[in-house]
Amino acid sequence: MINGDVNEFVDGLYYGDERIFLYNGKKYFIQGYGVDGKPTLFLETWEPPSDGYVWQHSGDGYSYPVEDFLAAPLFDGKTFWEVEQEIEWVDD
Repeated sequence: MINGDVNEFVDGLYYGDERIFLYNGKKYFIQGYGVDGKPTLFLETWEPPSDGYVWQHSGDGYSYPVEDFLAAPLFDGKTFWEVEQEIEWVDD
């Protein structure tokens, strides 16, 4: 991960922390919050803007579905771990 520690990035997702990152010319935003009492992660693109979420998934009632996010082929058909060396963590 460029400009950050990948373990810190992922650890924050377990708490629903907001993360902004760049991959392949796109700026992404991921965050977690409760929906109908279930912890849910939401991923959207900010640049270019998306018409809704790129991905969203609810957890089991107690935990954010971080493992589901990490395993989903969201980045040009690849998972987070397959492209993490190319992801840049940004703070804006």
